[in-house]
Amino acid sequence: MNRVLYQLSYAAISLGFPKGFVIISNVLWFVKRKVCIFLYFLWKAESGGEVRILKIPKAFAFFLAGGSAYVLLEFLWRGRSHSSMFLTGGICFLLLGKLKNYAILTRAILGSVLITTAELIAGLLFNRRHQVWDYRSKRLNFKGQICPQYSLLWMPVSLGGIWLYEHFERLFPKK
Repeated sequence: MNRVLYQLSYAAISLGFPKGFVIISNVLWFVKRKVCIFLYFLWKAESGGEVRILKIPKAFAFFLAGGSAYVLLEFLWRGRSHSSMFLTGGICFLLLGKLKNYAILTRAILGSVLITTAELIAGLLFNRRHQVWDYRSKRLNFKGQICPQYSLLWMPVSLGGIWLYEHFERLFPKK
């Protein structure tokens, strides 16, 4: 499968397909690889069809899932990502899970503030020269690390993250 996706992306380049096709084929390869690794280490299908997590702490599994989802989101949006975004995504996913008991509008606002704050901290630590992302051209940006436009975009993303957290949580047996 990896070889097929790799060859498809080069065939698309040589045939003059749009760049988006090449990005999508590379994202599919990345997702397939990460999902296979994730499933291999974390999940075990039992005879009754029930899925259980192997002996890995719940918070670590959620961190891996959140980090992977964040990187995937960046690949889909920009066509690239950075290792610091995996760390940021994992932490954000764990924190978004704490918002599941609030009203939906409160979840969206708090989730946006949480992700924007995490982006600011990650930006100040890992993006000092704006090599990962650059919001300096956006209106009302703060040091080129965060801007109101993306803060608004984080509202629906945070709601999706909370929804994903709630569904992912069902895979873990209650103690």
